[in-house]
Amino acid sequence: MNDMLKRMLIILLILSTACESPYKRKLNFSVKNLQPDHVVIQDYGRALFELDTVRFQASLSDIQDEFIYFLDVDLNDSSKIMQLYSFVTDSFLIDLYRQSRQLYPSYLPIEKTLTEGFRRLHHYFPDISIPLVYSYISGVHAEAPIITDGHALVIGIDCYLGAETPVYQQLGIPRYVTGRMQPDFIAPQVFGTIYEYYFAHDAASGNLLDEMIKAGKRLFFLEAMLPTQPDHLLIGYTKAQYDWLKANEAAIWASVVEEQLLYAGDPLLFRKFFGDGPFTQDFSQEAPARIGEWIGWQIVRKFMEKHTDICVVKLIGIQDSQDILARSHYRPK
Repeated sequence: MNDMLKRMLIILLILSTACESPYKRKLNFSVKNLQPDHVVIQDYGRALFELDTVRFQASLSDIQDEFIYFLDVDLNDSSKIMQLYSFVTDSFLIDLYRQSRQLYPSYLPIEKTLTEGFRRLHHYFPDISIPLVYSYISGVHAEAPIITDGHALVIGIDCYLGAETPVYQQLGIPRYVTGRMQPDFIAPQVFGTIYEYYFAHDAASGNLLDEMIKAGKRLFFLEAMLPTQPDHLLIGYTKAQYDWLKANEAAIWASVVEEQLLYAGDPLLFRKFFGDGPFTQDFSQEAPARIGEWIGWQIVRKFMEKHTDICVVKLIGIQDSQDILARSHYRPK
């Protein structure tokens, strides 16, 4: 690489960094020397589906200690053995396992992203224990592809085989859902699940603004855990959907203000702004669903940009949504 090219690359790097907002630069700190050292995804699906079914009970005993989270049962109970045997010999589940093995020959790329995210989680919230992370074959439990109890976090890896996976279409899963059933959405959904477990215990929303700010705090938490991830992945949109919102931000906000919706508590209005679906009909068929989440995120981002002394820990603790809106000076143009 010649000197001229090196200088150009350095200039481009400086410019791209300079264009970042102060809060974004603050979030994107080095986690190189932080804990945990490495998050390993323990593959329960592989361990289970690779068992010797001829000596099934003994094979289960061999893996019981390693996967006690799943196998905390009496393996001398024949009914339990038969349930597990039926599971691992089910042709539908075997096919899901084979597809997952083909798509994920290694979990290393996902583990790298999760490790960085968990280091940030430990940095901000040192009292939260880092869970053991497992993958398993869920039978496409798309309603809850990731679950946690605080001690373990379990990823239904068969829920992330790609948007065009034929079995998803056969099961009748809507395309706006299958669009998020891809590898890139695993890390954001992992930390979204963690947020719901630890922090989503605010008082019931009284109005649209309350719900927007609740959603905005959750999305800002994801941004703090995964600051290098593209925004559209954090919120679960396509790039085109996210770009449409950015281009129409001022018009969306003007509509909300002019129609005096911020302090309304109508359940139908909540469904319109936060319900999942292919689009938000009252705006445009190009406008994605859950538009209220996106608005709340932009308000919270503007608030954090104005108040760089406030970290994500303090943000989560702020319960006054009106205060966040007022101090954000959110007025998109």
